[in-house]
Amino acid sequence: MSNRIMVGKSQARPRRVPHIAEIGLRDIPTAVESWRLAFENDPLHWYMREGKRPSRGWQFVEGLYMRWFLFVWRRRNIMLVVEHGQSYVRATIPEHRPISIIDLILDWTVAVITWTLDSVRSAEIKKRRKEILGKLASANERLYGDRVKNMVHIDGLATSPRGQGRGHAGALLDAVTAKADAASRATYLESSNVANTGFYESHGFRTVGEIVCGDDNPAWKEPPVVVKLMVREDES
Repeated sequence: MSNRIMVGKSQARPRRVPHIAEIGLRDIPTAVESWRLAFENDPLHWYMREGKRPSRGWQFVEGLYMRWFLFVWRRRNIMLVVEHGQSYVRATIPEHRPISIIDLILDWTVAVITWTLDSVRSAEIKKRRKEILGKLASANERLYGDRVKNMVHIDGLATSPRGQGRGHAGALLDAVTAKADAASRATYLESSNVANTGFYESHGFRTVGEIVCGDDNPAWKEPPVVVKLMVREDES
């Protein structure tokens, strides 16, 4: 018996495997725009922005900052892309080697720019940022302890709306977890949208905890934001 599945008069074609590459300098602007569009309505980002759309001026400044951040990031961490940044993943691998003077200087520039941008944010946004970072740090310490020092962290995964539904994000995620498996390391992440839980589960992650943001903030009139903490154990 034939195992071909026919759709009308033509054979259904398997999904094309996306080409994954390390990010290049020319890919950075596209990756930044993909990040902006992908997280435009993200629940946690919406909470961080006080439920408001950023002005064009702020978007421009934030875009410049992200370009520099990714330029620095790519020197020591994993950053992979599909279609020159239409989809990307950022991940941190534990470092056990000396950091060069150049990297220290570049890290310093990112820290200074980050501090400068944070200094002009509203008091409410500063409060929410402190809340999120504090709850994440506490939860990660409770869940992973010292083990976190040897785990791979997914820092960001995004696909521009026009590139979604083509398997790009899944392929990028699998590429990182394959690197983690090769090094006998577990991988962990924070999912800021509960709608994505099933996606991560389909790639071997499981929920081990969660934090809730905005639940005790009287200035936040929308439902509290749930952030899932997920881990994928080494499968080597």
